[in-house]
Amino acid sequence: MKDNELELIKKYILTANRILIHLMYLKCYCKNNEISEDMLKNKNPGHLGSSLTINFIIGNLNYFFNKNKLTHQLVIGTGHSGASLIINKWLDATLEVENKEYSRNIDGLNNLINSFGTKIRSEINPSYPDVIYDGGELGYSLGVAYGYAIDSPVDIVPCIIGDGEAEEGTLAASWQLNKILKTKSKVLPIINLNGYKMCSKSFLSRESNKDLLNYFSSFGYNTKIVDIRNSSNFKKCINNFQKALTASLNCEHPLIILKSYKGYTLPKVNNIEFENTIKSHKNPLVEYNSYNKIIILREFLKKYNVTIFNSNGKLINNFIEFYSTKINRNFYNIKSINISKIKKDNSSNILEKYLDEFFKKNNGLIFSPDEIYSNFIFSLSSKSIEILNENVLQALYQGYIQAGNQGFYIGYEGFMSMITSMISQYYKSLVQEELANRKNIKNSLNYILTSTCFENTYSHQNPNFVNELLGKNDKYFNILFPKDENNLLKCLQYISTTKNKINIITTSKRHTAIYQSVEEANIRIDIIHKSLKPNIILCATGDYMLDVIDNVYEDLKKLNIFADIIYITNPKIFDVKSINSLSEEEFNYFFNRNIPTLYLYSGYAYIIKSLLYERCNYIKVIGYEDEIKFFGSLNNNLKANNMSLSDIKNLCFEMLKLKN
Repeated sequence: MKDNELELIKKYILTANRILIHLMYLKCYCKNNEISEDMLKNKNPGHLGSSLTINFIIGNLNYFFNKNKLTHQLVIGTGHSGASLIINKWLDATLEVENKEYSRNIDGLNNLINSFGTKIRSEINPSYPDVIYDGGELGYSLGVAYGYAIDSPVDIVPCIIGDGEAEEGTLAASWQLNKILKTKSKVLPIINLNGYKMCSKSFLSRESNKDLLNYFSSFGYNTKIVDIRNSSNFKKCINNFQKALTASLNCEHPLIILKSYKGYTLPKVNNIEFENTIKSHKNPLVEYNSYNKIIILREFLKKYNVTIFNSNGKLINNFIEFYSTKINRNFYNIKSINISKIKKDNSSNILEKYLDEFFKKNNGLIFSPDEIYSNFIFSLSSKSIEILNENVLQALYQGYIQAGNQGFYIGYEGFMSMITSMISQYYKSLVQEELANRKNIKNSLNYILTSTCFENTYSHQNPNFVNELLGKNDKYFNILFPKDENNLLKCLQYISTTKNKINIITTSKRHTAIYQSVEEANIRIDIIHKSLKPNIILCATGDYMLDVIDNVYEDLKKLNIFADIIYITNPKIFDVKSINSLSEEEFNYFFNRNIPTLYLYSGYAYIIKSLLYERCNYIKVIGYEDEIKFFGSLNNNLKANNMSLSDIKNLCFEMLKLKN
């Protein structure tokens, strides 16, 4: 590279580093490196050690992409580097465009300094501009990057990975994605190998260059190692990284390993090392008093002593060479399906028929952990990505949806609990985007859970997946339990066209009973049987649960005991705080306080009891109890959980006896 280019990149990185010191430690911009005690922040938000290296990486990336006219979507797995990302968003005017409060002058910077750690959270999160991955999630940044790249409008998707983060199981498995995916955009992983995690050296930092090259070449990556440790020639470091970026454009499956020190470029002060120490991970000054902090911070600012503002307080260099072309993600407008024309035949089930029709009209993919054939949707294998790793699939799915696409995640209910924390994190990202007024309209995450808790109970975990959301604000989700395949069609039609939600449908893959036509089916609540003078109300959520109470209904009728049967497709309607909540008038219409009510739920009963807490205490709820039979047929598993036909009948007799 030419010397003037290297000098410009160097100035940009030093500017970012200088601002970083202010964001973490000072209350206002210090013009002349003279710091007084009243300028010190009481709390120091952010992580200094990793942010300095991220400034180096982002500065180089932005210049390189701008110079080569490459559009990109950056993914940063190093969640602690929020300070670095927000600084770069300020320098390239992204923040100013969104909010004039953060204009690129001394007043705007002072506003940013005061907002950081208060109004602006110090970890990378969805309230930041252009962020599609919350770095605090840890471990699935590379999966999100690959998912985004499958079908996106950008040229390249760089993914910055912390060397501590690289030890996560999901990320370790994600290295294999280059072998099975054909992506429209190029994925460029960059490992920020700075040696330390929070309390110890990272695994990768213990490996020789030879071992690192052998390890990643075995995954099929063309790896370049750029070592910027122990180099006093900052321009040479920049030049070497730019060469690695250039090489990445000319090869398949590039990977850059940037070897640096934690706290890269921090100067030694009074013979105290700050670079390459474990304490620099977060705040290396935490143990110092104000007097010593001021001495150290002055030396830090002298190291990054560049002029940022002119005499009028405006940014002296607009750094236009570091601006990247903004990409507007065009979210796919879903074409709805006429479900009344979908009929089951001997060769396919309703789920297969619906998805087949959906993909005839719409682009998209199915993500499934090796369960396309077991769910009898054979014809859709060409539209599917199957990996026997639920976490990696979730990462791919999130990235794919963030790029503006549509898709479905199909898995067994019991296994989905493995991605419970990931779904909770995505829920929080939807909340944060709205709080930040980020107009990021995207298609919903749609989950279809099959092989329910009463099937495969001995080996297949539990039905906890929906519980992670049921207690939260359902403005951001729908949880539906269709009673039969016609109700399933209604639910599928509804979720396919929603935006910015998490939709979960739980359905048994072998259920055969039909209770209503497509036209009659409701996605909230239905009365299946209505008696003139009911002795008891039987309520169900879950298709097998409805089968049980329907059989109980027939047996009770023979004994002149009459019942109403009510089916709840969306159990959230019991919650008085739900946007789908039954009004008090509606609730009293369905549930008479003078009539005993028995509710069978296809899951853990406690979650329904919590939803009913502010409603009443006279509805008896029973559900799955983790009890199993070694050789468990459906009937045996129901019986083990005290939910067989005879169990429910006896329970009805007890409730009626108690009433009398």
